[in-house]
Amino acid sequence: MISLSIIIPTFNDEKIIKKKILFLVKKIKQLKVNYEIIIINDGSIDNTKLEILSVKNEKIFLINNLENKGKSYSIRRGLKKSKFNHVVLIDSDLPYFSKFSLIVKKLKKNYDFIFINRRHLKSRVTNNNFNLYKIFRYLAGYVISVLLKLTIDLDIGKVDTQAGLKGFKKIKNFNNLKFISNKFFLDIELIYLYTKLSKKIISIPVIYKISSNSSIKILNIKKNIQIILELFKIIFNIISEKKKS
Repeated sequence: MISLSIIIPTFNDEKIIKKKILFLVKKIKQLKVNYEIIIINDGSIDNTKLEILSVKNEKIFLINNLENKGKSYSIRRGLKKSKFNHVVLIDSDLPYFSKFSLIVKKLKKNYDFIFINRRHLKSRVTNNNFNLYKIFRYLAGYVISVLLKLTIDLDIGKVDTQAGLKGFKKIKNFNNLKFISNKFFLDIELIYLYTKLSKKIISIPVIYKISSNSSIKILNIKKNIQIILELFKIIFNIISEKKKS
């Protein structure tokens, strides 16, 4: 039987988090796997923490950031606490959940890294009512992909770094690895690492909608600058490591 560490970062999700946790637990029981769920409350200022604590399940563990530190920082804390070698990362709204069972199935078949790929040739968007925000979000994701292709040679036709559902098997000495992303781009570091090591990687196509909720906001200049600066920090760090090797 496979054992899974499921890691969920969350922020100000009091309205959905308990419902999503219960739904996830029900699904996991159907899959008949051993599991732990590690939820990182990233400095929420609403009742998210209380909602998580109201779920009585000895396999659910809460990590509480006293202030908002960022998604990547939170996942890194979850990874440090995780005790199993097979890991699933999923956002708190359980995106692409119809593919959750497939992620687990691929882990059982000894794939090292599995990720949802909205740029897969078989993927498609279902909502055609594009507004300015959705166009901006789509283009932002595409620009990031092009930049990754040009700088660190991650193929934009094969890689979607930011989709909120991934599974992977920890490599040797995983807990000793140093990741530098705190906010947005731990996914890039992970995918690049497994690609560099020529691990067994597979992407999964998906039919999806472009959500109206995102960490990318058109008018939030400060946050968008943070996103850009961290992206370049990750890229320059990878380039530096490639030159040394």
